[in-house]
Amino acid sequence: MPDTPLSPEDRDALIAELALGVLGAAERADALRQLMADPRFAPAMIDEWDRRLEPLYSQYIPIEPPSHLWTGIEARITGATPSVVSVNRRLRFWRVSALVAGLVAASLALVLVLRPSPSTTSVPTPYAAQVAVAQLTGAPNGPVVLARFDPVGGFLALRPSGIKADTLKPELWIIPGDGKPRSLGLISRDAESHILVEGPLRAFMTEGATLAVTMEQAVGAPHAAPSSAPVASGKISLI
Repeated sequence: MPDTPLSPEDRDALIAELALGVLGAAERADALRQLMADPRFAPAMIDEWDRRLEPLYSQYIPIEPPSHLWTGIEARITGATPSVVSVNRRLRFWRVSALVAGLVAASLALVLVLRPSPSTTSVPTPYAAQVAVAQLTGAPNGPVVLARFDPVGGFLALRPSGIKADTLKPELWIIPGDGKPRSLGLISRDAESHILVEGPLRAFMTEGATLAVTMEQAVGAPHAAPSSAPVASGKISLI
């Protein structure tokens, strides 16, 4: 007598049981027999369940159910009518569903336990904040200055190279769309500098504005305007 065709629910339950390895030898043989008789079954379905469950295998702690649980269930269905086959299938389905749900819950609990607690003293950096960068160059083999501006903290980091020793000091300027230079102060000639850009000037640190370096007298800095042509300059880009 041919087996009753499997419903999608029963088919998924059997495949999941095989993937999880929860069946005994006899049950496994019976499940394989039923699946092989199902025209809609393909061995790749078991592989797909393995792929779904693989990330969870190492993230849960197995817990044995009480010894009387399955005995009580089996006692209730003993001597049932022919519909016992359907009852068994549903029982297996809910058993697998409960196990999968337990795996998911255990993995989520592990994530919550291992996740670092948020700091109460630091201010998180907004995800959408863009960083302004620029490369300032001049004549061939001349000075090069790499600039990086953090809009959250307001600090401008500078890495200069190739600025020759002189009695004059390098002074950094921001030149926005209106073409008027605003001094950001003196910078180091050969070491990394960090400048806190004051509030009104931060609005100029945007896409397309120009950063420039001129050589100026240290006395009176920051100056109202540059006294010479830039030795290095470059456009700001937002990333």
